[in-house]
Amino acid sequence: MAGFRFSLEKVRSYKASLEEQLKMQLAAARRRQEEEEGRLAYYRQLRNCREAPWGELRADDLLQEAALLEALDGRILHQEEKVARARLSVEEKRDCVQTVMRERKVLDRLRDRQLAAYLYEQAREEQKQIDDAAAVRFQSCFGK
Repeated sequence: MAGFRFSLEKVRSYKASLEEQLKMQLAAARRRQEEEEGRLAYYRQLRNCREAPWGELRADDLLQEAALLEALDGRILHQEEKVARARLSVEEKRDCVQTVMRERKVLDRLRDRQLAAYLYEQAREEQKQIDDAAAVRFQSCFGK
């Protein structure tokens, strides 16, 4: 009897390598998301640290402070959009990984079933050969 060979091994192997590639892409997307969230936290911290001016201020100081706050608010808004895009990218990558993982697991279960059937058949063949050998020996000892 020939050795076990899973007919879809190339497909299973491809799915496994694709899964690993997608996991690496997911990790990179998560790192980008963390970086973007860190930048957003930094801009928010800068915004929150801006204290209200005390005492007498000149008009240009007030205008400069207002422009700075407006610029920070714009950066915060822009960074919130980047964070949202990064989160969406992570979700998409996670969905891809889960899909490929499910497909690979289906192939793994099919391979395991086929291997179990092969081993069962192999054990039956071996037992048949043992039974035949025993019958021949019995015939030679107690027969004719």
